[in-house]
Amino acid sequence: MFSVSCGGLTALPLTERLSTFTSASAQATAQTTAQTTAPTPVVLVSADAYDPAAARPVSRLVVGTAGPLREGAAPCFADHYPCEVYNFSLLREGPIEVEVTWKGPPRDLLVQLYWAGEGLAHEDVAPRDGPSRIYFHRPRMEAASYTLRIVNLNPTHGTPFALTLAY
Repeated sequence: MFSVSCGGLTALPLTERLSTFTSASAQATAQTTAQTTAPTPVVLVSADAYDPAAARPVSRLVVGTAGPLREGAAPCFADHYPCEVYNFSLLREGPIEVEVTWKGPPRDLLVQLYWAGEGLAHEDVAPRDGPSRIYFHRPRMEAASYTLRIVNLNPTHGTPFALTLAY
């Protein structure tokens, strides 16, 4: 079990193996708890929870809130915007699939995928006139540690979201 200090989430369930990618919007409605401290990275899956013989991806659903930027809290994006940070490891080459949904304007959130300590691997925003949803699929990523950031581009209010991460 893993602990989280932000977004109102107190624990994550054990790793589940799913045969298909499941939509976050169909599984959860985002909470409205505001972040009050600097984001704390969350480890989604540790190496001992991974079964290298499994042919199916690990899939994880996280419901949280990005922001608002509180006085005294350190921003984590461009020294100006609050974000939620999730760390995970891909122990063998394979795909990474991300879906984030939220209620509110489509440009409230930005998603960034980083090679941990190495640089930006992917960045995405929702279309201006589309739904409040970001989805991307990176079909062939190397075995490495990664960081996923959910950035709130409107730091005056919190934006509840549902994140589904499959890898």
